[in-house]
Amino acid sequence: MRAWKCVTWGGPSQLELGNMPDPEPGEGQVEITVKACGVNFADLLLISGRYTVRPELPFVPGTEVAGRITRVGPGVEAFKVGAKVAAFVKHGGYADKVVAPLPQVISIAESIPAPEAAAFPVSYGSAELALERAGLAAGEVVVIGGAAGAVGTACIELAKQRDAIVVACVGDSAKEKVALACGADHIVSSRSRHLHRDIQDVVTAGVDVIIDPIGGGFFEESLRVLRYAGRVVVLGFASGKIPSLRLNQLLVKHQSIIGSSLGLTCVKNPELMSTKWSRLAEMLEAGQIRPRISHTRPFTDLPAALQMLKDRKVAGRIVLS
Repeated sequence: MRAWKCVTWGGPSQLELGNMPDPEPGEGQVEITVKACGVNFADLLLISGRYTVRPELPFVPGTEVAGRITRVGPGVEAFKVGAKVAAFVKHGGYADKVVAPLPQVISIAESIPAPEAAAFPVSYGSAELALERAGLAAGEVVVIGGAAGAVGTACIELAKQRDAIVVACVGDSAKEKVALACGADHIVSSRSRHLHRDIQDVVTAGVDVIIDPIGGGFFEESLRVLRYAGRVVVLGFASGKIPSLRLNQLLVKHQSIIGSSLGLTCVKNPELMSTKWSRLAEMLEAGQIRPRISHTRPFTDLPAALQMLKDRKVAGRIVLS
């Protein structure tokens, strides 16, 4: 099979397209013939060696796919050969075939195009888990960093499903349009030197929840508008800067900083994520949520697609098809 291989830690241009043996599904696993792959920021961290896990070199990156099951391993009864599915995998997605564990495989309706299905598992799984961790309730104000990105757009849609008030932080006018199309109530420039003041201008009473995939200055600025009993959910550090925090603010304002990890939750609590993905897949089929795909590129264009993400030139999702 064809596969993009990471043979040395580095950037997108160092990936190599070559041939590898087909994977073999083990106990509780299925083999998926891939029709489309979602392209994610986490892949950049993975191939650079800066992700939370470091696979042994060489390896195939790629964490979300859509396609059809072509083989099932021992003990698999929930899925049959030929079933249309999407899946979240640790890595291995940028290939013609991939093996996925059963709890991370999602049944997809025939009416859903493969690119939409491939842009579904990581973004909506991460967003739903983060909003649950935050305990976001109807009427609460949530600030979403990186709001035009993969997880950001999913957070907007799912927050609106909870009847929350969404303040979307974006970097340019194209990303503003994407955030508004997803249902954001207010737009704030993430490039502002006075981010906290800009947020205060649109939600004067303060913020209940902050979804932060950025870290650095975004964390520090947005924290200033978090009100009593507010919660910050940390999803990552796309800025490359891990912020520090004086804990006295959490004490005096009764606030919480919460981590949310899709990958670890899949390992520690696979039943929880399996249930969430099933419900989200129903919402996808019903048209209640929809991945915003801005670019669909051929499988052979992976390095260019990842470079677009790295250069912050994407408003919405990139999918390989």
